[in-house]
Amino acid sequence: MKPTATPLLTTLALVAASLLPAAAADPSADQLLRQMSAKLAAAKSFTFEATREIDPGLLEGISVATKADVSAAVQRPNKLAATAKSSLGTRRFIFDGSSLVLLDEKNNHYAKVPMRTSIDGLVDQIDAKYGFVPPLAEFALSDPYKDFKRQSQSFTYLGREKTKEGFLGLGGVECHRIWLSGKEADAELWIGVNDQLPRKLTATFHREGKPQVCISFSKWNLGTPVSASEFAFNPPKGSQQIEMWTTAKMQSNSKH
Repeated sequence: MKPTATPLLTTLALVAASLLPAAAADPSADQLLRQMSAKLAAAKSFTFEATREIDPGLLEGISVATKADVSAAVQRPNKLAATAKSSLGTRRFIFDGSSLVLLDEKNNHYAKVPMRTSIDGLVDQIDAKYGFVPPLAEFALSDPYKDFKRQSQSFTYLGREKTKEGFLGLGGVECHRIWLSGKEADAELWIGVNDQLPRKLTATFHREGKPQVCISFSKWNLGTPVSASEFAFNPPKGSQQIEMWTTAKMQSNSKH
């Protein structure tokens, strides 16, 4: 005959089980993206820094991976500035709500075009007319979630992991990892558990060789007013203004 538990043992087992921590359910990838986007969108002004590495094949005329240190400043609704320093030199992107300037400090030349719009309008217009997107501009949009949703077919939660920062990685940040599956590329986005801010993004493009863009974010500063000098442009001494070619003009020129 099979023995059965006594009522006392059964009661003790139930009490012990009730004291054990419940298994935590995986958070929603979609909800985490919404929280991150809402926090960024609510900031009237902010700055951050990033290290960006781009594989060859994603930049025309570049045969080796290119690493750049980027600093960015945002002031809503219509100011965006970024500086990228790499082995290719220092390049600045300045948008003040009425014009857009691209400055190549190494070659000491710049291009300037009228651009009276918001940050959202800026991204749409230069992508359509000039065929590129400002550095890390998707995080400066008024609704970053909308842009992620447009580019991704699905979001998947991958779990938690700590970034490797500081001495022996002791300064790392605990993050949620989210997988974004898209038509042009798949990406893995790390979002801080405590602050809901982007910490790392790795995008793998659906091209030969699977080239990647890897970005590590740091020094987020939300809410602090940004100096007006960040968005001011004074041509450097001896600099030359050049034309900013549209995508249509580049395509036409390549046929000749």
